[in-house]
Amino acid sequence: MIVPAETLAWLQHRIGLHKLNSHPNQYQKRSLELNEDGDSFTRAFGQKEIRGYVGFIDLVGFSTRTIAMSPPQMSAYLKLFLEGVITETTECGALIDKTIGDEVMFVLPDMGEDGGIPASLIVGALVTRLIKLQKRLGKSYPFRLGLSYGSLFVDHIDGTGYSEWTVVGESVNLAKRLQTLKGIDPIDGFAAAFGMLVKEISECKFEAALNAISGCKLTLTCEVQPEEVSLKGVSPAQCAILRPIEEAFA
Repeated sequence: MIVPAETLAWLQHRIGLHKLNSHPNQYQKRSLELNEDGDSFTRAFGQKEIRGYVGFIDLVGFSTRTIAMSPPQMSAYLKLFLEGVITETTECGALIDKTIGDEVMFVLPDMGEDGGIPASLIVGALVTRLIKLQKRLGKSYPFRLGLSYGSLFVDHIDGTGYSEWTVVGESVNLAKRLQTLKGIDPIDGFAAAFGMLVKEISECKFEAALNAISGCKLTLTCEVQPEEVSLKGVSPAQCAILRPIEEAFA
C-alpha cells in the first residue's frame, strides 16, 4: 500500500495506534487535542470503521493492445499509467491499496468527521486530475473508473518482518463491479461509473456526491440510472455514468 504521510498519520490515529494532537489536514478549527491516551482514546477513534471514496481504475483493452509485446515493452507502456495515477491520487491525499497489472485501487478517506478536509471537497479535483492525465497520455490510454462512497473497515496487519494496511467493505466490492456497468466504456478516452449502496444513502446524499464529483455538472455529464442497479455479488445501488464535458478540458 502507498500512503501519503498525512493520510497515514490520520489512519493510525483513527484505529487507535497513535494519538494525534492536531489534524494533519486541518480544515475546521476543531482538533483532536482532547482525545486522551488509553482506553478512552481507543473507544473514540479505535473502531477502525471510516467512510470514504473507493476507486478502481484500469486501461480498457489492455490485453488486446499489449498482445505480442515483450515484458519490457509492456512494462514501459504500463509505467506511464501506473506512475501517473499514483501521483495524481496520492497528491490528493488518497492511498493506493494495490496495483494489479493495468489496474489501480485507491481509497480517499473522508476526514471531515475529525475536523479535516471533507472528501467531498477533494474528490472532484481528484477525478479532474485523472481526466487530465488521460488526455496527456492520449488515445492509447483509455481510462475506466469505478467509484463508490460508503463505509469501510480499516485494519492494520502487523507481524514479524511486515506491516500492512487493508481496507474492506461492500463499497469496495461495489466500486469494482461498477467497472462492468453497461455503457461505461470510454468513448473519448475516459468514462466513470459512480455508485452508493441504497442501504447506506438517501437521495440527497447521492446527488450531493454527484455534484462534488462532477463540479456541479460543469466538468462531467451525469447519466443517473433510472432504477436501482443490482450488480453481481453486491447489494442494490444507485448509480450514474460520468463522462467529461470536452469544453471543460479544452
